[in-house]
Amino acid sequence: MGAGFNVQIVNATPYIINKQKSDQYQMEWNPSSQILPNSLTQFYAEFKETFGHFSIDDSAYADYTLDGVTNFQFTIRTQKKGVDNLSTPVPSEAGYGVLVEWPKNLPNDFWVYPPPAPNNDHNGFKSSVGWIHDGVITIAIGYFPNKPQQQISLPSPYPTPNYGSGDLDNDLTALKPSVKFWANKWMELFAPCIQNLHLNELTLPGTHDAGTYKASGITQPWVQTQYLDINQQLSQGVRALDLRLIIGNGSGDNRFEICHGSYTFGLTLVDVLNQINSFLISTSKEIIILDLHIFEATWTTQDYQDMSNLIIKIIGINKLISLSGISQTLQDIWNTSGRVVVGAREFNSDMSAWLQQNTPFWSNSVEQFWCGTSVTSWSSVANYLQQQIDQVSQPKAFLWSLMAQYNYIVTGGVPGVPANVPKELSKFFAGLNGIKSNIIATDWWNRVNSTFGQTETSIPNFSALINAVPLNILKGYRRQNNLPLW
Repeated sequence: MGAGFNVQIVNATPYIINKQKSDQYQMEWNPSSQILPNSLTQFYAEFKETFGHFSIDDSAYADYTLDGVTNFQFTIRTQKKGVDNLSTPVPSEAGYGVLVEWPKNLPNDFWVYPPPAPNNDHNGFKSSVGWIHDGVITIAIGYFPNKPQQQISLPSPYPTPNYGSGDLDNDLTALKPSVKFWANKWMELFAPCIQNLHLNELTLPGTHDAGTYKASGITQPWVQTQYLDINQQLSQGVRALDLRLIIGNGSGDNRFEICHGSYTFGLTLVDVLNQINSFLISTSKEIIILDLHIFEATWTTQDYQDMSNLIIKIIGINKLISLSGISQTLQDIWNTSGRVVVGAREFNSDMSAWLQQNTPFWSNSVEQFWCGTSVTSWSSVANYLQQQIDQVSQPKAFLWSLMAQYNYIVTGGVPGVPANVPKELSKFFAGLNGIKSNIIATDWWNRVNSTFGQTETSIPNFSALINAVPLNILKGYRRQNNLPLW
């Protein structure tokens, strides 16, 4: 059984992408022959790891050109031993990688994803695309006239791959560490591509129960769904935070604590808001959706009002995006100082009038769609998500989130610890599903393990991000050319 994966190519240009030639060594490699304008396609590849087969040097490539565009050739390469001379003394220490070599002199009108990093010893620009066993990785080309793509700033040389042990059960390498050099400001990097879209038209990576990273003790396996703190999640590309609040044992502003159900972790709303501010200070165009999803236990009207005033005080009224932002393009929003949407649908019953008069909160956002705690398999989650997506014929009039997570079953049929499904996420939200989605909320942003009981936390899981960004480029191209978003 080999290590298979899919490569998705997004063509957000008016030109045909044509394959010129390809070759492979000890691989199954079926690169798409043609990608039409304003479209996307996938092809399958597999490292041939059959019994008795020495596969340390498995590799393949495909050369493509942009029909009618002079000197626009790019190459997709994949190697078992890694794309940047990763040391591989024995096969068990091998890693997997996919690399794109872009034209060195990229025309000003064209944009490419992943963003390239200049490399003087190579005739062109290279982008590490990553690899996910049984998942989907994506590259994209966009056409946005008179808007040159800016280069990311990377250390020299290009960051070394970090592939893991090579074992298929734990080496679900989402992306090389180089992604961390651009994920923190992906909206800024691709601003000219997405500037004409609205927030409810974007595909946004989100984290479910984003504030559970401080969970500990006997309840930790059932309560915790993230290991990264809020600032780290935002810095790794997350743009929507699902938070649950409870009135804790503290006093004053510190009585507002983050929770999961009735469990608390010593994390206050003040802590979270300060982390958000820290991230905002370090960026200029990143927009954050703060989804106050659940208010546990008993809240008085005064509690709600005090909490609302606390958010306004710490974030700053000037940084909050008013409800009119739903009808504004990103460029409209960027022309203001607003960078944070506070959505709280639970406010509707008691607080709607007060909110309208005293805050810029979005009381009709974010609507969450989740299949519930009784679902304990990815297939059931996928069926539910597909039903929701199939009902979407045009962008909803509000922000909404698909909760793409579930719990494993433990003995007695009781739902167990939160599952981790990076390859399933990357596959499900590729293509039309990803285009039609708004917020994709996931557990374990920085875990790539796929089996019960694994606790690896050092390898980033960017499975939602790596499809969201190129699909947003495609939607931005369609909007620019007055084409349907899907």
